[in-house]
Amino acid sequence: MVHPFLQVQNMTGKLRFEVNDNQGCFIFPETWFGSLLDEFEELIDAYDADEISETSYINKLRRLARQENDFIDVHAHLAYVFLEQNAPRKALNAALKGLAIGNRLIPEGFSGRIIWIHPDNRPFLRALYAAILANAHLQRHQDAIMLIEKILDYNPEDNHGARWLLGPELLRTGAHEQARHILQEHADEFSPYWYELGLLHFLNGELVKAATAFRRGFAANTYIAEILCGNLHPFPLAVWHNFSGGPDTAEDYYATYHPLWGQYPEALLFVNWLYNHSSVLHERAEIIKCAEMLMQEDDFEICESILRQQEKLRERIDETLSEKIVQKCRNMNGEYIWPWILPFSAAGMKHTGIQYQ
Repeated sequence: MVHPFLQVQNMTGKLRFEVNDNQGCFIFPETWFGSLLDEFEELIDAYDADEISETSYINKLRRLARQENDFIDVHAHLAYVFLEQNAPRKALNAALKGLAIGNRLIPEGFSGRIIWIHPDNRPFLRALYAAILANAHLQRHQDAIMLIEKILDYNPEDNHGARWLLGPELLRTGAHEQARHILQEHADEFSPYWYELGLLHFLNGELVKAATAFRRGFAANTYIAEILCGNLHPFPLAVWHNFSGGPDTAEDYYATYHPLWGQYPEALLFVNWLYNHSSVLHERAEIIKCAEMLMQEDDFEICESILRQQEKLRERIDETLSEKIVQKCRNMNGEYIWPWILPFSAAGMKHTGIQYQ
């Protein structure tokens, strides 16, 4: 069965928006097919291949925007290049220009889907996601949440991964219970969520739960911990990574969400102490060993066996070890102090005769 939108032609010369069975679809005008879209795609390919400079790319995108007022994708791509330049305000302005074009065409009160599977919808969804990222970088968290909810309503398949921003954004608005629900539900799917959940528990004084969440985060993405401990650009290890287990995910997470961490330096000390604790080092080493073996093994059945072993190791991470090590220790002056604070206390400089409570 051919989808009804695929049978629609737009001979008006203007971008249109059609609604059929509560699904919306943008429809490019026939006049765009050919020189305009070809020039746009060639420009993107040239930029991706480093054949033109960033400045030239931006100027040519702007020229295309002047040439065709309704061309949402030009504004979306401008937004992304401004995000790459760490210019979120300019990115937001560009994204909002694209969204304004689309929103002008969407009927008032429309509550249906605008799904990614239709290619002509993608520019609008790209602009919407760019606006989410820009708001997150500008710490406009309420605006980001509103747009995340909108893109998930429009496109539940969430091809961009906007759902991975919802938990951190909720946490940064102070909506701790909502954030906890989202983070707990999806932490197994996306490694930064373990760190967010650990931070949430730490802020709530739930130190054992925080330790357990962080340990799971270490197992899912070791690079986030490296960055939080001061190594802002960690080299990749010779190990197999899943989709959110690599250094790129870690650097993107830190670039977007480090301001809240900076407000709570004790949380960073806690992560540093826990990450380097001997028992946690042993726990991490066993999981990393599996990842090393996966990097070197090409037999499918053996890889499956290693993955099962790695999953068993992750499942063992519970509160037993956390309860054991998250204990105040007594320094030589007889004072009880948390171990992550000890190195920075005067008595901790003479760390002899330490006893655990």
